[in-house]
Amino acid sequence: MLLSYIPWIALLLSIILFVVNYLFIKKQQLKINELQSLVESLTSNNASFKRQFTEAHAVSLGMGKKIQKFEKMVKQIQENHSNLVAQAPENRLYTRAMKMVELGASIDELMVECELPRAEAELLLNLHKK
Repeated sequence: MLLSYIPWIALLLSIILFVVNYLFIKKQQLKINELQSLVESLTSNNASFKRQFTEAHAVSLGMGKKIQKFEKMVKQIQENHSNLVAQAPENRLYTRAMKMVELGASIDELMVECELPRAEAELLLNLHKK
């Protein structure tokens, strides 16, 4: 009698194994779909980050060029400043000479006090008169 149930038990076990295997495969297929979606999302994010990095790189190169330009400008300004400082004593003499002209100094006084040539002293007097 027990022998007559063996084919039915085997059939039932086969159906149960088939259902369990089908459910397992479905579960694995869902995980595969989730992973594929994740891979697509990461690929998209990677492309976006790559574009952003390329843009940032281009901007940084542009900024580097601007910084070099500003460094050149600062260097030129420093050189100009040095030149102005070097010329300052001479400029002070002309400033002093103009003040003396305003106070009524003569050509001879300008030549002696400010060590100016006669032509420059005359020029300063003529400019002040106008």
